[in-house]
Amino acid sequence: MASSFLCLLFISLSTADGFMTYRLSRCDFNSTELKDIQFTDSYYYNMIEIIRFDSNVGKFVGFTDFGVKTAETWNNIPARLASMRAQKGTYCKPNIDVRHHNLMSKSGERAVICVTSSGVPVDLTLNHL
Repeated sequence: MASSFLCLLFISLSTADGFMTYRLSRCDFNSTELKDIQFTDSYYYNMIEIIRFDSNVGKFVGFTDFGVKTAETWNNIPARLASMRAQKGTYCKPNIDVRHHNLMSKSGERAVICVTSSGVPVDLTLNHL
C-alpha cells in the first residue's frame, strides 16, 4: 500500500537578527482510520527543531533547553493539550478523507500534499526509483 502524508507549512522570518523560525504541521497516514493517522506539529528556530507535539506521544517534547522549558509549560495547559490531541480528528481526518481516494489509487507512488500559509495547495508526486 502506498504511504502518503499531508503537511501544512508556516514560515516566518525575523529580519532584525537574520534568524528564521518556522512551524511544520504534518499528518502521516496509510488509511482514513484515526488509528492509522499520526499528527506532528514541530517548531524550528534557525533550522533546529526546538519543540514537537506528536499525537502518538500525546504531549509536547523539547529538543533544546528552551524547547524543554516551553514543552513543560505547554504540557501544563490542559486546553492546549486537548486541542493538539484533537487535531487527528479535526485537522487531519477531513483533509485525508478528501484526498485519500486519489492518493491510494496510484500504487507505487508517494504523494505529498502541502498547503502554504496563504492557503494555496501544492500537490507533489514522487515516484519510487
